Amino acid sequence: MLVSVIIPCRSSKENIEGLLKDLEAQEKHFDIEIIRIDGVSPPGRARNLGAKRAKGEIFVFLDCDIRLGNNLFLNNLIRPLLENKDIGGVCASIRVPPGSSGFQLRYAREVPHSESPIVDVLTEVQVASSACFAVRREVFFEVGGFNEAIPRGEDSVISYGLRERNYSVLLVPNTWCYHPQPKNLRELIKTNFRNGLGSCFVDIFYPELNLDVHPEGVTYFSQKKTFFERVGRFIFGVFKSMLKMKLLLFLSKGFYICGY
Repeated sequence: MLVSVIIPCRSSKENIEGLLKDLEAQEKHFDIEIIRIDGVSPPGRARNLGAKRAKGEIFVFLDCDIRLGNNLFLNNLIRPLLENKDIGGVCASIRVPPGSSGFQLRYAREVPHSESPIVDVLTEVQVASSACFAVRREVFFEVGGFNEAIPRGEDSVISYGLRERNYSVLLVPNTWCYHPQPKNLRELIKTNFRNGLGSCFVDIFYPELNLDVHPEGVTYFSQKKTFFERVGRFIFGVFKSMLKMKLLLFLSKGFYICGY
């Protein structure tokens, strides 16, 4: 069996040597091919281009700054897809890398969806993060791949599409990867401003794709909220972050709205 590992990079200057070493060290009973896509945006288009070039029966999408948790990562990640055809997509837990700064650790604690817990059993999730996402080839093309028009939220859209086709979307047990958080205030500003700008683009041009992803990470998409309902929830979240003294969350929301 062949597994295609697809790694989109913003440019050819991105260093993925650490990730390649992690992949080389994997204990596996299958072959892998590694497909790197440089300089293609938005991310959904880059991933789809990799999928079109791929020859594997299973696609594993990894962000270029990901590091794998251990040498059984790939085995554990794809096993549910091989054992149960009702599973549409799977993802791994996202953790802060060892050696992260105090700023990065605080950011991960305060800002929702920065991390996900390591679980002991297959666990239903609302969105399978595209930072680390695996899917069978035929299911990927059945659902139409990633949306290529939107600059962010493509993982929500493909997860929603899988659910609409009665596939489950699951977090794999005892399987994790490391994904760095913003290193400093400058990166926090850049990340959240860009996210706000991306959400604004989707709201203006593709409002039907701005899916309501619950900030607490519940396992279902809620009924679509009106613009004013979302604004009200956002304002409530800002005040809540102030009351709980979550400074980095407060700043993240502030620069998100600046981008929006």
